[in-house]
Amino acid sequence: MKESGNNPLGIENKLYTIEEFGSTLRNKFGADSFISNVMLAELFLSKYPIYSCNIKKSKNHISQKNCGCC
Repeated sequence: MKESGNNPLGIENKLYTIEEFGSTLRNKFGADSFISNVMLAELFLSKYPIYSCNIKKSKNHISQKNCGCC
């Protein structure tokens, strides 16, 4: 797997829904099945906010200052 400096996870460079992003994380790293894909993604994004640029934004989205994309 080739990793770049701006994509150390090696995930596809596209916009994901929060559910899709959680599913991608679960497939890549594995996770306890008792936590939902949404919660997994939210926990991951709270730790690594730079990946919030890969999430489709709602119309009433309030940008985070530490994500760098919005």
